Amino acid sequence: MVSGIYFALASGIAARAHLPRYAQAVFEADWQQAYALVADAADGDERQLGVTAMVRLQALSDALALRDLDEEAEQGYARAQRVCRDAEQLRLVSCRNTGWQAFKRNRTSLARNCFTRIMHDDAASAAERTEAALALALIDHQLGHQRAAEHAIAQARNSAAMADDKLWAELVELLALDIGIQLTIRWSPGLADHVFWQSVRAASPSSLPQDAAVAASLRGIASGPWTLTLMARHASYLTELAATAAGDGDAARMLPTRMDALSLPERTVVHAHMRIDSLMAALGGGFSLLTDRLYSTLDKRGDTAGAVRGHLDLLYASGKVAALRGQVASALDLWMIYSQEALHRLRTEVISMRAQDPRADSAAQARADDIAGRLPAKYRRAYLYIVENIGHSTLTTREVAAHIDVTERALQMEFKRSLGMSPSALIRQLRLEGVRGELLDDTRTQATVLDTASRWGFTSRSSLLKNYRRQFHESPSETIHG
Repeated sequence: MVSGIYFALASGIAARAHLPRYAQAVFEADWQQAYALVADAADGDERQLGVTAMVRLQALSDALALRDLDEEAEQGYARAQRVCRDAEQLRLVSCRNTGWQAFKRNRTSLARNCFTRIMHDDAASAAERTEAALALALIDHQLGHQRAAEHAIAQARNSAAMADDKLWAELVELLALDIGIQLTIRWSPGLADHVFWQSVRAASPSSLPQDAAVAASLRGIASGPWTLTLMARHASYLTELAATAAGDGDAARMLPTRMDALSLPERTVVHAHMRIDSLMAALGGGFSLLTDRLYSTLDKRGDTAGAVRGHLDLLYASGKVAALRGQVASALDLWMIYSQEALHRLRTEVISMRAQDPRADSAAQARADDIAGRLPAKYRRAYLYIVENIGHSTLTTREVAAHIDVTERALQMEFKRSLGMSPSALIRQLRLEGVRGELLDDTRTQATVLDTASRWGFTSRSSLLKNYRRQFHESPSETIHG
């Protein structure tokens, strides 16, 4: 799936109110113009950019990320986070930026944790929750968790209904159609030996698209009421993609034209992913010449190759293409690599779904790596030290600062800049999660709430109750009896 299309559209919709020309360029698939309209922010002083500084820097960084200029994008995101108005905004923006960057780098656990936190952050707007739910649907689909992807789509629909910009709702429906078509292709008879997706099919019978529903979607998708040019072009591309997998020769001939209409930057990850999807459709439809041509056009040099080298569909297709070319020994070697990777993915990368509330498994969630991923390397050691020693009631920020040889002030400034919270606030949050974890434990002793809290460093009953209710929206006694 071409997740970069949804990243681009989400960027445009989010920026539309403040940067309408940038958004319009994204919507018209004019990637160069979109970048040019915000490029001045790269050299501009944050103070000179005015009230739109954060939005402009976010848009610039998104445009750089779409062109695979990841280091420059990361620097831009850091600048955007420096001009955030308050801690809540910083927390959400940091999670959003880290989540998309991690997803692009195939760090799906980190990405998922970041977007899940946004979904459960009381300060998140309907638009921010919609974008996070869309990203979760993309991640879960990629990992083969189709029920989880369906749940994320449902959450995205609910959030989009409350968002000010109705384009969010349209984007959700496009993604829902896209996921259905991707499943139809990968579960087609021509790809019956694609072990990973066949295993997903066996585990997700409720996700199997019905023939009548798929046919109805395909009839309406290309001519549907898509507001944006990029949406309409992507819908047309999806139509040809599904028809090609079904064996339609006319669609197979039109597929390269539909790809070109999206004007994706050459030699980028997003361009390569679109070629891989088309390659899968050609294999599913039995179009050997188109398969060979598409495979040959995939750029196997430079950064793009590194980004897609472990792509499971590409590994699968490589073995199939080698067989079509009569390269039997090479095909067997490639199939062995694919089989090993598919087995690894099924065993380790297809994550076990926990409850959607990340606070329900607080001890594990407290150690989730999304916070560490948002901190510079030196301060990441400080976070890990906090996690490892959170059970010690005497833990202080001074001790943490001394551990990484910085001043308390430096530690506080970096945590606030990167996380939107101070080290002491983080320690309090993790301790509260520890208290909650014990209260939820069915095997715990009959110790009082205060006894439990004191082991986590809380000495004031009123402070405990106030902070506990603020963090979990219930009292400790409600947690026990809930």
